[in-house]
Amino acid sequence: MAEERRTGPSVIHLDVDDDIAAVCERLSRVEGWRVLIVVPRGCRALTSLLDLKLLARRARDLALEIALVTANPTTRSLAREVGIPVFFSLKRGQRVRWRWKSELPRQRALGPALPRPMARPALGGRTRWWERALAAFLLLAVVSALLAGAALAVPGATVILAPASKEVSTAVQVVADPEVKELDHQRGQIPARVVKLQIEGKGQMPVTGTKDAPDERARGTVVFINMINQPVTVPEGTVVSTSAGTIVRFTTEEEVTLPGVVGGTAQAEVVAVDPGLSGNVGANLINRVEGPLSLHVRVTNPEPTEGGSVKQVGVVTAADKERLKASLLQKLQQEAHALIEERLQEGEFVPPESVVVDEIISETYDRFTGEEAEVLNLDLRIRVSGTAINERDVKLLALRALEAEVGEGFELVPRSVHVQVGEVAGVEGRKVSFGLRASGLAVTKVDVDRVRAEVRGQPPEVARERLRQRLLLEEEPVVRIWPQWWRRLPWLPFRIDVVVQEQGRNERG
Repeated sequence: MAEERRTGPSVIHLDVDDDIAAVCERLSRVEGWRVLIVVPRGCRALTSLLDLKLLARRARDLALEIALVTANPTTRSLAREVGIPVFFSLKRGQRVRWRWKSELPRQRALGPALPRPMARPALGGRTRWWERALAAFLLLAVVSALLAGAALAVPGATVILAPASKEVSTAVQVVADPEVKELDHQRGQIPARVVKLQIEGKGQMPVTGTKDAPDERARGTVVFINMINQPVTVPEGTVVSTSAGTIVRFTTEEEVTLPGVVGGTAQAEVVAVDPGLSGNVGANLINRVEGPLSLHVRVTNPEPTEGGSVKQVGVVTAADKERLKASLLQKLQQEAHALIEERLQEGEFVPPESVVVDEIISETYDRFTGEEAEVLNLDLRIRVSGTAINERDVKLLALRALEAEVGEGFELVPRSVHVQVGEVAGVEGRKVSFGLRASGLAVTKVDVDRVRAEVRGQPPEVARERLRQRLLLEEEPVVRIWPQWWRRLPWLPFRIDVVVQEQGRNERG
C-alpha cells in the first residue's frame, strides 16, 4: 500500500491483500485532513458493511474526510449507506470538491487534546439499598439458571436392555421364473434370467452288438485226373470249386504234373479262398476246375475239407448310438454348468438341473449301424441354457416368510436369518421349482424414544421397575448414571443412551 501527497487530498493506494486493520493503520499516518482511498480490483478489505463502518469511525476519530475510488458495486453501495463519497476514477475524485457528511470537525485540534472531564459522583456518595438488593437478586438468578442448566446437561445415563427372544422357522416352496419381473412372496415367485451358450465335445464307448465273422480258411486235398494221353501240369494257384448250391472256391498250394495217360492222377493241397465255415465241404463235392485246364483234367476231393472257422466280433447297433449320445450329452451339460457359472453376476447361482439342451447343432458318428467295430466315436455340438437365480431374492423371500411367523410385539433380527436351499423339485421350461427352509431370531420390539420418556428424571430403582413392567425382557435392565453421585437420570432425553442387546444384534439408540 502506497501513499501519495499532492496539493489536493492525500491518496492511499491499497494492496489486494490488505485488510481493514491495515487500512486503518495507514489512515492514522496520513498527512492532511482529506484522503482518497483507492481500492484495487479483488481487494476484500472493504466489501462488508462492518469494515466500512469501522473505517468511517476511524476517520471520524482522526477528524478526517475520506472518499473511496472503486468500481466494485458492493463496496460502492455499502459506502453510500455509510455516507462515504465514492468515485469511479482517481482523477474524478481529485477534481471534484466532495464533502463527507460527518458529525465530527474536519480539522485536527491545533493544540494538545484537553482531558475529558471526570464523571461526578452521585450526591450523597452512597449506592441506594434497592440497587444493592437488585444486584443480589440478579446474581442469584444467574447462579440458579447455571445450576439448572448443569442439572439438565451435565448428567448422562446408559440403559442396557436384553429383550426376550424366540426362534422362528418356516419352509417355503419357491418358483424361479424368468417371466416374473418382481418378487411375489405371497405366490412364492422370484425373478430369474436365462444364460445361454454353445459347447462341443467328443465321446466314445465300446460297442455292445456282436456277430460271427469268418476267421480261419478250410484246407484239404484234391485229386486231379488226366483226360488226355499227354502229361498235364497243374500250376500253383489253380482254382477249383464246388458246383452245387453255394459255390465254394479253393486254390492249389503247389504245382503238380499228371502222367501222360488217360486216367493218370496227381494229388494237390488246396485252401479255401474265403475264410469261415463255408470252406468246410464234404467229400467229392469239389468237382470243377476253372479255366482252360478244365478241358484236360477233372478234379475231386476224396476227403472233406476242414479247418474253416468263425469268431465273435463287435458290431455297432442303434442302441449303442443312443447310449453314447445320452452319455455325451450328460457330460456336456455338466461342463456347460461350469461355464455358465463363470458368466454369472455377483450373488447368482444356477441349479444344475436347470441346465438343458436347447438344440443339437451337429451329431457325427464314425461308424454306421451294423458296421463292425470295437469302439464307437461321436462328435457333438449343442446349444444349452440355464436359469440363473439371485441369492438376494431367495433371502428376501425367506425373510418375508419369516416375518409372517414372528407374531405381534416381536421383530425379526435380519442378521440372524439362515436360509437353506433344498433340492430342485422340478424344471418346467425355464421355470425352476425348489424348496427352502429359513430360520431366525425374533426379539421383543423396543421403542428407544419411549424408553427415554419412561425413565427420564427418575431414580434408578424406579426406572428399572418401569422397564420391567412395560417390556418383556430376558434379563434385568441395567441403569448406569454418571457422574456416579448423581441420583436421578437426566431430564434431557438425548443425554440417555439406550443399548438394546440380544443374540445377533447389539444396537444403540
